[in-house]
Amino acid sequence: MSDDFRDRYDILDIVTPRHALLAGRYKKSFAYSYLRDYMPVILTQIIDNLLKDKDEIVRRFGEILIGQLSKLKYQLQTDKPFEKFENDEPDKKLWNEFIDALPKKLNSFFRSCWLYAECYIYRKVSSFFEASPSLKSFDYFEKQKQILQSNTMIEIARSCRRTDKDKEVFHRYTKLDLWSNLCDHSFIKQFEGNLLDVLDQWDNNILVNNTRGIWNCLQKADHSKPVIVDFVCNDADFELYADFVLAEYLIEKQLASKVRLHVKPIPWCTYDATLQDVQNLLQAMRSSSQGVISEQGRKWKQYFDEEKFVIAPVDYFWVSAYEYFKMREINLELYKYLSQAHLVIFKGNLHYRKLLGDYCWDPTDNFLTCIRGFQPTNICTLRTIKSDLVCGLQQGQTDDLRRRNHKWMTTGEYGLIQFVERIPCGCSLKEK
Repeated sequence: MSDDFRDRYDILDIVTPRHALLAGRYKKSFAYSYLRDYMPVILTQIIDNLLKDKDEIVRRFGEILIGQLSKLKYQLQTDKPFEKFENDEPDKKLWNEFIDALPKKLNSFFRSCWLYAECYIYRKVSSFFEASPSLKSFDYFEKQKQILQSNTMIEIARSCRRTDKDKEVFHRYTKLDLWSNLCDHSFIKQFEGNLLDVLDQWDNNILVNNTRGIWNCLQKADHSKPVIVDFVCNDADFELYADFVLAEYLIEKQLASKVRLHVKPIPWCTYDATLQDVQNLLQAMRSSSQGVISEQGRKWKQYFDEEKFVIAPVDYFWVSAYEYFKMREINLELYKYLSQAHLVIFKGNLHYRKLLGDYCWDPTDNFLTCIRGFQPTNICTLRTIKSDLVCGLQQGQTDDLRRRNHKWMTTGEYGLIQFVERIPCGCSLKEK
C-alpha cells in the first residue's frame, strides 16, 4: 500500500480493534484486502464478460453499463461516498433510507462497515442492469454458475435411495451441506467416489458442531400442525444441490412437512442462487443421461408440485445491507414469515456476517449473544469460515488455530454448525 493511499484515505496500519465494526480502513484486516484487491477484480470481470459476450443485445447495450461499472470501480478505489439509487429499483426506498442514516464520516467504501460497502457494490451493479430494458433480467454471473454433474453427485443421489431416519445419517447430510460451500468444480473433481464417505475425516475442522441440537429440535417438533423448515440459500451449483439433498431427507423422513427456500431476487455475490438457478438445476437434473440424477430431479419437481418444496416469496431484504437483528424493525413481514417455520437454516459466510453484524466479537462470545435478539424461531447456521469473524469458540481455540496457520479465518478450511433454540416468553436464554 502506498503512503499516498494510506494518508489520503486515513487507512490505519492495524488489525481491526476488538468490538469495532469490520472495515476497510484497517490495513491488517481481511476487509481491507477484500475491498482493495478482490472487489475491483470482480467488477473488472463483469466488464470483461460484457466486452466478450457474443450476444448482439448484450454488445449493443453493454457500452453504457461498462461506463457505469468503471465509474463504480473508480469510486471504490478512491473511497468516494455512497450514492443514492435513482432508478426504479424495487428496494430504492429501503436502500436510500439506509444511506441517509449513515453518519457522514462512515459513508464511504473504506470508512464504512465492510458489510455495508460490499452489499452496496453488488446492489449498485444490479441496478445498472435493471435500468436497461433489454438487459433487465440478464445474469452477469451466470457463466460462473455452471452446473457440474460429477461422479460425486451420482454417488450422493444413489445414497439418497437407501437412508434411515437416524441421527447419524442426518449428521452426514448436514455436514455435506456445510462443506458444499467449499466444493467448487476443481474440488469436486478430486472425488471419484462418494464424498459422503470422507466427510468424517473433516470433523476436526468443524470448530463448533451443534448438529445434535438441530436433530433434537426436529425430533420434538409438534406434528399436529405443519412442520416448516426454511433454507436461506447461499450459492447455486453444487451447494444448492446439497441444500436440496438435505431438504429431501427432511421430507422423506417426516422431519418436516414443508421446506421453503429463500433465494436472491437479483444476481448477488457472484455465485448466489436465484430462482433461475433453481430452475436450471432441476431442468439439468431431469434431462440428465444419468438415470439416478434424472430420477432425483423428477422427484424434487414432484415435491414442488405437491408444495412440499416451495420457493419463498422474493424479498429484497436479503440484498440489503441490514444486519438481521434489525429485520423485525425494518421488515416485520419477513420476520413474521420466518417465525412460521420450526427451523431456519442460514447458509454461507455472508448470511453469517449479517447474523453477527460484521462486528469484531471476541471469538469466545456465544452465538446467542452475537445475534442480538434475532430469534424469529429456532435458527442454525452452516458456514465455512471465509472472513475474520467468528463466535462460539472455546478459550484458547483460536491460539491453536493461529499457530497452525495465521490465515485460518479466510481459507474456508474450517466450518461452523451453530444452533440456537427459540426462547419462549418468560424462559431463560439457552444455546445449544
